[in-house]
Order: sequence, then structure tokens, then C-alpha cells
Amino acid sequence: MPGMDEETAELVFSVREDSRRTAVLSHLANGAKTVRDGSDTAVNANAKALLSAFVDDGLVDRDGDTYALTDFGERVHEYATRDWNPSNKGTKRAATFETLADCEWHCSACELPSSQPAKDIQMLRKEGFEFVQNTGQGQGDYRHCETCADTTFHRKLKYPFPTQKSITRQEMPNSFKRRVRDHYDQRDAFDGSAPSTTLEVDHRVPEVRWDESESFDYDSMSDEEIESHFQILTRTHNLLKSRKCESCVESGERPAFMEIEYYYEGDAKYDEDVGCVGCGWYNPHEWRAALQAEIDG
Repeated sequence: MPGMDEETAELVFSVREDSRRTAVLSHLANGAKTVRDGSDTAVNANAKALLSAFVDDGLVDRDGDTYALTDFGERVHEYATRDWNPSNKGTKRAATFETLADCEWHCSACELPSSQPAKDIQMLRKEGFEFVQNTGQGQGDYRHCETCADTTFHRKLKYPFPTQKSITRQEMPNSFKRRVRDHYDQRDAFDGSAPSTTLEVDHRVPEVRWDESESFDYDSMSDEEIESHFQILTRTHNLLKSRKCESCVESGERPAFMEIEYYYEGDAKYDEDVGCVGCGWYNPHEWRAALQAEIDG
């Protein structure tokens, strides 16, 4: 149920966390069942109470003494019983999900097994999983870690199943890539060099910061829109930027561009109201121009 509302997500979560409710839905998933009113056993009384609640929630239809799952109930049952780990078993990414699946706070520094937890969080968000956001710093919160004996960045999965639409990346036409490279005169955005290797078209806002899927109209995009959304980088610089952006997501601190502590908007602390704007990794063209203007007085 991609794009489910919070009320539905809470209902699924409550069923998933209650083995009795899950068992009743699983029993009905095999076909309609009859519960006689004349049966006074404690088991039947408990089942009837749960069934009555399910009828009220729209998960179950009742016809006399017969109960059957509705279409909505079938979907809730699937979400409440399925293993939603999207990664291959035995991988660090799968282990990261298994750690987060209890929907409690976990320290990125000592509890999450991956060396690049921000990348794992990005992939989970692309699959439609939600994370609790408390500070405006991104997908997590700064909390005290007893193990680290320090304040570290923590993650908390909101639900152990996907609730949002997947965040997808559009396929970029080769003709558009050529246009972007030509627009920037085949020069790397970081150092202005024109290497013999093909430069990569890079999104200014890194994928780890996306909240929704791409929806560009590449055919009609203006030069101004190109400059707003894209730049070109060598493979090495593109990978460097990715690591810096992942570090920003993880720490909430915007890394200095080329070791120079300067931001043309905002400061070193990531602010969701400002976003990536002001950071040299986001737009080295604007960064250099603003810094030069300050130097020139």
C-alpha cells in the first residue's frame, strides 16, 4: 500500500505487534470462518472480540456467524506478516534493516553494521520506508549513546514496512547529457579542468537528500533549469562529492568545500529550511562567485 496514510500505517503496525491479532487474520487468510454465537469458551470469546474490532476497522466482513477478510484486510494481513527486508540475507545492508526493524533508536556509530549507514538509509527510503525526524537535521536525531559515551547521530525506523511511494531516479537521455556537458564547455565544476575522459552529469541535490521521485521534462528544460539542477564532474570528483554528502546526512554538518570553511548561505550546520544551498559541494559555481565577491569587498 504505497503512500498509505498514518492511520492505516498505525493499524498495520498494531496488528503486526500483536501475535493474537496476526493469528486471527492469518486464520481468515485461508478462507472464511464460522464462529457460533452459542460457543462460550474463553478462546472463542476472545476471537469474537478481535473479530468485532476487525469488522469496525474494515478488515473483516461479517455475514451472520461467518467472517471473511475484506480486500483491505488482505492487504493489512500481508503488510503485518511479510518480511519486508529489501536486501539480500547475509549482507550488511540486510543486517542494518534487521537492527532498525524494532523501530527503536539506534546509534549510527556503534549499532548499525554498515560503514556507510547514510547510503543504507537512502536505499531504504527509496524503497518507501519512513524514518523518524526530530531535529530538522534529516532522517534521525542526535541522542546520547551509552556505548559511545557521547552524543551521536541515531536512526529510528518509523514502521518495519514501506509506507511511502518508492523514490525513483529518471533515466537521463544521452542527448540531454551531451547538452549539459556542452553547456558547461566540458569543464569540471570543481576545478574547471577539461579532462579527456567523459564528465558525468551530477545532480546538485544528492540522492541521499531526495524526498520524492524525479519528474524532469528533459526535452523542454531551459539553460537556467540546467544550471539550477545539474553540474558536470569527473568520476573521482563525483565519488568525492557523494562521500561528503553522505557524511553531511550522517552528521548534520556540511563539510567544508576543498577544506575552505565558507558557505554563501547558511553555515556549517545543515538546516532543512536552507537545504544544500550555500554549500560548495552543491554549487561550486555560486560558491566561488560569492567568495570572490567577499574578497573583492
